[in-house]
Amino acid sequence: MMKTRLAVCSFIATLLLVAASAGAQPPGGRQHYSPDEFLERDLEKLGLDAEQSERVHAILDAAQQRRAERRPEMRTAFDRMRELLEAEPPDEAAVMQQVERIGALKTDEHKAMLRTLLAVRAVLTPEQRRQLKAMSPEKGPPPWRRDRRGPGEQG
Repeated sequence: MMKTRLAVCSFIATLLLVAASAGAQPPGGRQHYSPDEFLERDLEKLGLDAEQSERVHAILDAAQQRRAERRPEMRTAFDRMRELLEAEPPDEAAVMQQVERIGALKTDEHKAMLRTLLAVRAVLTPEQRRQLKAMSPEKGPPPWRRDRRGPGEQG
């Protein structure tokens, strides 16, 4: 029983910290980059022709618009979680249901990012896809994940 309470309290504290830091400045003042920004930077190095560039930018602009439209829903989901966790006593079933909701939103976000990547890759020639692949790190997390760790943190 004591271990369960400790685990729940730890979980609650972690969620509150995550929710509270949602708009905070990143550690060390580093800027967070979206996957699209890294992709766009790498695409600039490929020397896309005008038509490819136009198509790629349309894909990235649409993806950015969709993310912006979904952002309030994610914020609302985290706000709801904060409310649930601050209740006395917290309703564990409701908290767990909200965790599922947030997880589903994050999964949808990840799928959208992958759809964007696939759509962009479809515009590239086989040689450009090879060049793009060569630009990505062989090991470790993608660059946008590495930037989120603080000094000395491991993946």
